[in-house]
Order: sequence, then C-alpha cells, then structure tokens
Amino acid sequence: MKIAALRGNGLARNIIFDGESASNRDGCFAPYVLLKDHLQVVNIRIDTVDESPSQGLIFELHQDVQVNTNAEINYLLMFETEFVKTENGNVDELSKYRKIFTWNDCLVDGDRFIKINFPNPIHAYSTDGFENRTHFCCLIAGNKTLNTKDERNLYPERVNAIRWFEQYAPQDFNLYGADWDVPVMHSGLIGKIERRFWRALGRIAKLQPFPSYLGKVAHKRDVLTKTRFSICYENVRDLPGYITEKIFDCFFSGCVPVYWGASNITDYIPADCFVDRRQFKDTEAVYHFLKSMTEDAFNGYQRRIAEFLQSEAVYPFSSEFFAETIVNTIVQDLGA
Repeated sequence: MKIAALRGNGLARNIIFDGESASNRDGCFAPYVLLKDHLQVVNIRIDTVDESPSQGLIFELHQDVQVNTNAEINYLLMFETEFVKTENGNVDELSKYRKIFTWNDCLVDGDRFIKINFPNPIHAYSTDGFENRTHFCCLIAGNKTLNTKDERNLYPERVNAIRWFEQYAPQDFNLYGADWDVPVMHSGLIGKIERRFWRALGRIAKLQPFPSYLGKVAHKRDVLTKTRFSICYENVRDLPGYITEKIFDCFFSGCVPVYWGASNITDYIPADCFVDRRQFKDTEAVYHFLKSMTEDAFNGYQRRIAEFLQSEAVYPFSSEFFAETIVNTIVQDLGA
C-alpha cells in the first residue's frame, strides 16, 4: 500500500475523512470520504499530514497553496481566490505543483490545470411551495472582509443588502453566520485589533450592530428549508467558474437563491433556477420582485431546480466527479 497525505489549514486527525464526525456539517466531508475510498481502490492510502509518515510519501495533496511538504510530488486543490489566499495567485508558488485542480476557467487547460468545482453530495428537494416556509428571506455568511481591495468584492454588497432589509423590510429578513455581533472590520492587522476591541467591549456591554442577526446555525438546511429566498452572493463577482457551495445549499433545501457571483453562471446552471441579482438595479428592486412572486411561480423555480439536480448537468458539482477526477488524474500522472 502506497501512502499519501492531505495537507491544509485546520486539517488534522483524519476528521475530514470521517462521514460520521460531528464536524461533517451539511455533508461537507462527503467528497473527501469518497476520495479516500477511490484512492484505496488503486492501492493508495491517504491521511491528513499529522497522521502520515514524514518520509516515503508518494505524494501530498494540498488544500490551497501550502508552505511545507514532506513529498517530492505535490498536487494542489485550489479553492480560495487569490483575494482571500494571496499565495494562490503567486506563479512561483504554483510552480511547485505537478497538477492543479481548480474552478478557475481562465486557467483550465486540461493538462496541468484540471477543472473541478466545489463538490457537493447531490440530492434534490421536493416541491413544497410556500407551505412551512414561514420566513421570507435570509442571508447565511460570515462577517468578513477581503485582504485586498478590488471592485469585484461582494462582501460590501452583502452588507448593503442586510442594511436595506433592516431599514425597509425588517420583518422579512433574518441574518445568520459568524461574527455579525460585531461591526464590519478592516482586513489584516488593523482588523485583528478592531476585533479584539469589539470583543472586549461586548463582554461589558450588549452590542447589536446588525439587528437582524439571529446567530450561527449548526446546519444551513435548518434555516433554508423554512425560508423562501436567500441572498446568495459569492465573495467575489465576475470570476469565470467560481461557483461555491452557497447556491447548492439553497437548491438542496428548496430555497430560491438570489445569486451574484460567477460571470458565466448560466454556462453551468440554468438561468431559470435562480434570481439573477445582476438583472436588478438594487436590493429594493430585488425585494419588490420577490414580494410579487406568486406561489405558482415559486413552485416553478423549485421544479426547475429539482430537474437540474436530477440531470447530468449537475454531475461536475458532485462528490463523485470530484473524487474520480482527482484520482484518475493522479494515477495517470504517476503511471501507477
């Protein structure tokens, strides 16, 4: 049996390969459980780096660019944008990898840069209309900022949407995620100092910078199955192929997403499965569109989403495609 290692920030004790782990939030470990199984079939055992030997590794697989490695051969799963993980945009860093698996359509060449998407355990949700959806609209995301300035940054647009709802339609909106109990902060060192300040202040005074904030959620589906619409913005807009789990979280719960992100989203997902934020002037226009939607029209979105999730078009976003693409590429590259 050949040995490989998975290296990434926060990855330890093989937890990511344990589908029964309490940390397997919304089935996010499913692609890695399959990856481990598929590698086992070709006589390769993969563990997180802390569970692997420091010598004799056939390869290391990295989640985003990593500084260290114990292997001569390294492969890269490039998930984060260079705006969040600056090393992912560094040509010298990328040169360390034999093959790079990426969502970035501008880089994919079918040779060294291999197309993968953010993987999901695919399942369809039955059409239920407005029934049991007692909440109108939500946003589930963390209160974060980009490390670099860029006009495509959608973090401020999330905040703009939150502020609009809080001012003009508070009864129709709920906010969830991490760190909305403190104000939006700068990135880098200044942001860390600000965060410490607000955390300290929060221990002696009740802060409510975002009145719509209802806290973190253990499972997104617990909120999304009770909500009609979700503000679903990627971290950055207009990056070809950058389609994260956010829109699929909505799909799997029968919640209709208001999507803003990848410039070529409709090359992958039918336009009639989501509300395209690009088609509206502002959040107010989006809100009026959503409020005027009949239950029949809402059911139509749900039916089309279910049809997409049951079609071959969704396969590139599946856990199976993720595992098969990585294993087949590596096996061929190694000549194993």
